[in-house]
Amino acid sequence: MGCEVQTYSFISQKGGAGKSTLARQFSVLSSETETTLLVDRDPQGTTSKWWARRQEIEPTLERPDLLTSEGLDLSRAIEALRGKPGKLFVDTRPAVEEPEAEAARISDLIVVPVRTSSDDLEAIGDTLKILRRLNKRAVIVVNAARNDTRATSARAALSRFPFPVCPHHLADRTIYQDAALEGRGVGEMKGANARDALAELRRVWDWVREEAANHEH
Repeated sequence: MGCEVQTYSFISQKGGAGKSTLARQFSVLSSETETTLLVDRDPQGTTSKWWARRQEIEPTLERPDLLTSEGLDLSRAIEALRGKPGKLFVDTRPAVEEPEAEAARISDLIVVPVRTSSDDLEAIGDTLKILRRLNKRAVIVVNAARNDTRATSARAALSRFPFPVCPHHLADRTIYQDAALEGRGVGEMKGANARDALAELRRVWDWVREEAANHEH
């Protein structure tokens, strides 16, 4: 694969954890400074629909390119970036089966989002067991936390797993849904809520990038 291209896959067995949100938002931040490619491997096409809205609303927006196909050979996506310093973001199905295992195998880092409910915190264990068997590096990001207390409690509960937990979190903000409906990143939205969301998003993304950079092949 080569160290010029960094690949991030977003994997979780549980639907609604935030895989698509993180993949889209991180890709927008990445595309500010480097070549960025999004791959949508979810049959629901959430990321593909977001990208289509992005083109319709404001085609001049800086945007990551998109490859769509549930059965896409991921080596093709990597080849599309070969020779260009850049990042590849892979949005997957709410499952951990062979397509997700393939995404895991080609990844420099797997991002596992989790919400703070007890159901979500319990469900993440099955995802992490599979990733551990694949012997791939993964990090956990707390997503859609209703307040700092819930986020702190979730991080404490997640500390029992043998994967790094991001010390920052994403709050439960309507701006993420608003941005999704407009095909935008939160930094491309207006208002104080957008600024606050962008600040927290950058903290999480900077931490994730550092985790990947510290363990480059």
